[in-house]
Amino acid sequence: MPKVLAVTSEKGGVGKSTLAVHLAGALAERGLKVALIDEDPRVGSSIRWAARGMNLGGSGVGGAGLPFAVYEADDVKPKKLAALDAVVIDTEGRPKRKELRQLADRADLILVPSGTSALELEATLELMDFLQSDADAARRARVVLTRVPPVGRAGEEAREDLREAGATVCNTLVRAYAAYQRAAELGTLARDVRDPRADTAWEDMLALSREVL
Repeated sequence: MPKVLAVTSEKGGVGKSTLAVHLAGALAERGLKVALIDEDPRVGSSIRWAARGMNLGGSGVGGAGLPFAVYEADDVKPKKLAALDAVVIDTEGRPKRKELRQLADRADLILVPSGTSALELEATLELMDFLQSDADAARRARVVLTRVPPVGRAGEEAREDLREAGATVCNTLVRAYAAYQRAAELGTLARDVRDPRADTAWEDMLALSREVL
């Protein structure tokens, strides 16, 4: 069975879908067979992302501008996933506590994206405290710092603050680059857009993919 990596957050604006799409893309570039499941039917950010690439003539799997398949939750059949190495789940925004506990039962790793502001870090610690109340979830949950200012030490300082508070935090910092926004507009990956920082943005995602799988 594939490894299941779930991306979830209780706070909007932290780049949850951007992280899910690019993590799947980074795993695919490393030669892994991967699919992305969009479990947020109300917003459908990942599905919309893939559709934009298809509408603009992208050449990824199934005609989308992404190098992997993107499924709606209702579309997923076990047979589709059996041959994969990894499945990335873009969860519903602000999931209920019960759903978070269920997520711990079916995901090998739970990634919680967080910005570096005080409010974002507080919300992230509250979520991590809840997850750590369950032994299985505690072993599987990690914070990923996203939208980190490319200049300065805000990312490093936030990472240390979270660790001192008892949270498990990925070493990789996903820095804030315009290439991600452009990729969302085109329905592709940051590596494929014309932007002076596109390669740097992509290296962040590749580094994160190696850290988690």
